[in-house]
Amino acid sequence: MGNISSLIGNNQQYIQPSGVDYNAVTKKNLLPAGWMDGYIESAEIRNTKSGTGQYIYIVWRTLDGQHLVRDYINIKNANPVAVDIGLRTLSTIARALGMESIDDTEQLNGREIAVRLAIEKAGEWPARNVIKAYAKTSTARPERASDLDKIRHQIRGGEGRNQQATFRSAEGPTGDEIPF
Repeated sequence: MGNISSLIGNNQQYIQPSGVDYNAVTKKNLLPAGWMDGYIESAEIRNTKSGTGQYIYIVWRTLDGQHLVRDYINIKNANPVAVDIGLRTLSTIARALGMESIDDTEQLNGREIAVRLAIEKAGEWPARNVIKAYAKTSTARPERASDLDKIRHQIRGGEGRNQQATFRSAEGPTGDEIPF
């Protein structure tokens, strides 16, 4: 902990760095909900605030570099459901990147990947973008979740039974083992 006013003095004003538009930063520009191509700018393992778990902190950025969205993937947690969801998400990311497994977060950095964004309102906090799914970039993806449900129903139904083993969803694994 450090006292800033003791460092700069009481009579000095705060200096605003040039080139930073603080009005634009506070009025967050949200991306529209839907699929968007981008890349993983950084990925690292972090400890939870409680210190009892760990998660992968991912910073995803649009290809034009103008927007970024953060994602948090649980890999160690007291809640086994949270861990299962996290490992399934990591498996989906690995498949979208054409990898058998992910052994180190460094393997994710700089890799292009598409995400399905949503807008989440969190009550007292401003609205923000959240990542709902990962997929290969520039692939045909359903426009709406209801379209994905229709595709799943067709594949699980009579006419698509033979295709069931080859279908892969951007929303999670289809029963295959988690590759780590």
